[in-house]
Amino acid sequence: MFKSNDILRRQTALKGERKIPVLICITLLFMVHVVAVYWWHRNDDLLFPLIMVAPRSIPPFWHAIFIIMVNDTMVRQAAMAFKCVILMYYKNSRGRNYRRQGQMLTVVEYLLLLYRALLPAPVWYRFFLNKEYGSLFSSLTTGLYLTFKLTSIVEKVQSFFTALKALSRKEVHYGSYATTDQVLASGDLCAICQEKMHAPILLRCKHIFCEDCVSEWFERERTCPLCRALVKPADLKSFGDGSTSLFFQLF
Repeated sequence: MFKSNDILRRQTALKGERKIPVLICITLLFMVHVVAVYWWHRNDDLLFPLIMVAPRSIPPFWHAIFIIMVNDTMVRQAAMAFKCVILMYYKNSRGRNYRRQGQMLTVVEYLLLLYRALLPAPVWYRFFLNKEYGSLFSSLTTGLYLTFKLTSIVEKVQSFFTALKALSRKEVHYGSYATTDQVLASGDLCAICQEKMHAPILLRCKHIFCEDCVSEWFERERTCPLCRALVKPADLKSFGDGSTSLFFQLF
């Protein structure tokens, strides 16, 4: 999973130098891996939680952990394959398209986080209904778990809709497009890439950069590259670099 994440981030960083055949091969490898794992474990009740259905039988604790970890890993792998498709679509992304690509990758990641938060629920619901521990204990633990899970899901839903709202926003929320006079006055040279500006953006601090350069900068920072003035508002963490969250969603 770490290796897959690194591969995807490297492909995202290549921008216009990405090669479609390479992305197709990566996508196919990811999907073949997913299909092979589910075929190999086809008798282990892995598929039911994917559609929010509890396993047919009450799983032992370690088998419940196994189901959750395998599903969590494979769902992330499938999401990485989908992100490769996005990178193919935005192969020659510059300016607005580069920003759009980052927003799309971020939306996919937050949707993935929401789905992954839901995945363990059917498994633990079935596990906590085990009457061997007593009806009172079973009902209490099930209620506590579902309450905790609902709180987590609400947070994930809010994050997803915030990312979706950012995707629908057409304007640049950390500045505006610079006029020709403003670009000429600044020297028409981007301080980040040291090349002639493409789709120049005027930040609130009045410094101008290429849109794709400054968009990539704001994947990591919130301040101007030159004066370090706070420019980007504190919003959701961006996953525009193609990264995928690597922590396991066990509960």
